[in-house]
This record gives sequence, structure tokens and C-alpha cells, in this order.
Amino acid sequence: MERESNLLVDSAQGRRNPLLLAILSVIVGAFSGLVGTAFRLALQRADQLRNPFAQWAHGYGAAGFFLVLFCTALAVGLAAWMVARFSPESSGSGIPHVETQLKKRWSGDPARIAPVKFVGGILAIGSGLALGREGPTVHIGASLGQLLAKISRCNEHDVRVLLRRRGGRPGNCI
Repeated sequence: MERESNLLVDSAQGRRNPLLLAILSVIVGAFSGLVGTAFRLALQRADQLRNPFAQWAHGYGAAGFFLVLFCTALAVGLAAWMVARFSPESSGSGIPHVETQLKKRWSGDPARIAPVKFVGGILAIGSGLALGREGPTVHIGASLGQLLAKISRCNEHDVRVLLRRRGGRPGNCI
């Protein structure tokens, strides 16, 4: 009986509800998967638009080159401005931020991180920068999990449970 009470009650953070945690885990996983899929589809669409635009601009010689360069710089600049203005925590690949948050307390507003990372990632990666989509996807998923945990008033231990994948490390299964 003593062992069971230790699992359900954290002396520093109060009572745990395993059923609520299980339900939240399913919701976080499903919602993160949907948003991650939307992110990937948006990046594919950006690729489909970028390549014909570059081919079209190629026909205009140096003017076309500078047009492509200008559009790329504009998209990347807009992404950088969004990060600086609305959510500095959303800079970088995302995975190091999530790992740090698992070791410490969450920093930044997840309601700002997720949309800035989503739109900024589409602008930066979609404009042709050589960046991966995995880090932003993990960061977006962790932010969504943190947001849901915050709304549900989970304790810190349960938040960490929601943000970890099997094996104890953050990953694509957030």
C-alpha cells in the first residue's frame, strides 16, 4: 500500500491522477501528430512553389537571380523578426531547448513558441535554407504538450512525462 501511495502522491507537488495523465498523453500525441503532419505538408507545398519560381526567374538572367535572392532574404528576415519579436525561445533547431526544459523548468510561452516555430519554420525552410524539419517538429510538439499541461494544471513531474518519449529522451513521439 505504501508503494502505491508513493506513485500517486508527490509530496512536493500534490496528488497525481494517472487516468488524466493517460488521457492527456493521447491528446498531446494526436494533436502533435496532426500539427507535425500539417508542418510537413506545408513544407512540401513550399518546395513545390519554390522550384518553379526559381526556374521561371532563371529565364530573366541576373534580374531573376536577384529576385529569388530578395524573396529568400525577405522570407528568412520575416522568420527571424517573428522569433525576435514574439518568441526568442523558438530560435534554433528546438531539440536543445526541449532537452533543457526537461532538466529545468519550462521557459517561454508555449502558446507563442508553437505558432512562431511553425510559421517561421515554413518561411525559413520553405525558402530553401538547408535546415531539417525534425527539430522544429519536436519543439512544436513539446510546446503543444506544455500548453495542454499548463491548461490542465499538471504538476511538473506529469509535464515531464507528457514531454518524454519511451526511453526517457525527447523525440519525434512527443
